Amino acid sequence: MPTQEERLDTVEFNLRQFKTETVKVYQDMALEMTIIKGLTEDTIRRLSTLSSTIEKRFDGVDQRFEGIDTRLGAIDTRLDTMDTHLGAMDTRLDRMDTRLGMGLDTMDTHLGAMDTRLDRVEGMLVQILEYLSEKP
Repeated sequence: MPTQEERLDTVEFNLRQFKTETVKVYQDMALEMTIIKGLTEDTIRRLSTLSSTIEKRFDGVDQRFEGIDTRLGAIDTRLDTMDTHLGAMDTRLDRMDTRLGMGLDTMDTHLGAMDTRLDRVEGMLVQILEYLSEKP
């Protein structure tokens, strides 16, 4: 069995070895944390730059959409105006159709009367020609 002094020497040796390993591990961990901090700061800086770039681009897109909205509003107004004009033209054409329909009926009546008169005149001409052909 080891003596007290040997046991103490073993404990002291193990303690020194533990301290040495702990200091080395702590230094490695401190170095890794420093690297992680640097990477995090760089990532934050890149994200900030990217965010401002995206924001600027979206501002441009918003302005373009506002321009498109304005143009579409103007086109919508023009189409409404054209719709109103076409409605007025449709009303006029309906009135013209009505007048034309009444006019055609009147013309049919007049043409029928003229046809009757021409038939009578033709009949009279036939009688006159017969009468003239009978006389020597």
